[in-house]
Amino acid sequence: MKYSRWKWPFGGVWLGLIFALSFLAWAFKATTQVERPGTPVSVRGKVLSLKDSELMVAGPSGEVKVSLADKTVIRGEVAIKLSEIAPGMYLGTTATKQADGSFLASEVHVFSEDQRGTGEGHRQLGSAPQSGATMTNANVERVEDVLVREVKGRLLKLKYKGGEVNVLVPPDIPVVKRVRGDRSLLKPGAEVSVTATAGTDGATTAAQITVRAPAR
Repeated sequence: MKYSRWKWPFGGVWLGLIFALSFLAWAFKATTQVERPGTPVSVRGKVLSLKDSELMVAGPSGEVKVSLADKTVIRGEVAIKLSEIAPGMYLGTTATKQADGSFLASEVHVFSEDQRGTGEGHRQLGSAPQSGATMTNANVERVEDVLVREVKGRLLKLKYKGGEVNVLVPPDIPVVKRVRGDRSLLKPGAEVSVTATAGTDGATTAAQITVRAPAR
């Protein structure tokens, strides 16, 4: 018994057309996602140049062009002494949990007053979730000078919405304070962290720029 094979008219043409339309739909979706206005963009790297309002940054994936606006906030980091940390300051610290339940800090940055409340809370460090390190942004409630294993440090009681932690700050870690600055801080070679937004024209406009303190 013979079976007749039914053929779709112009099968190759139709399959090609369907494939082309599917690809165009995917490409359109991808393009609209990339160019969606208001999308947050984070850039970290070293300043290459600043010309007028165009900042060029060398990031991990290559050069990035960032536009500066009149409302772009620029801050610099300055090193401070551990003894300058006082109750009432709002700061962020990277730390690891110790056996006694306290946390040992590896770096501390005191926010400028206009940043109070930024990222408030206690959480795993997003950039290294497997390390066990934490990030805490909180208000300093109390400061105590302590001696742990023959090392003098400062024990900070940090309070945030929903909780509090005790963080031991040893004397040999970076402690910096962020202060408001201007475009003169954006010198070639300076390490910066940029918070920006993407516009409909593909341009990236900076909302905030932090110029990092030189490594100790």
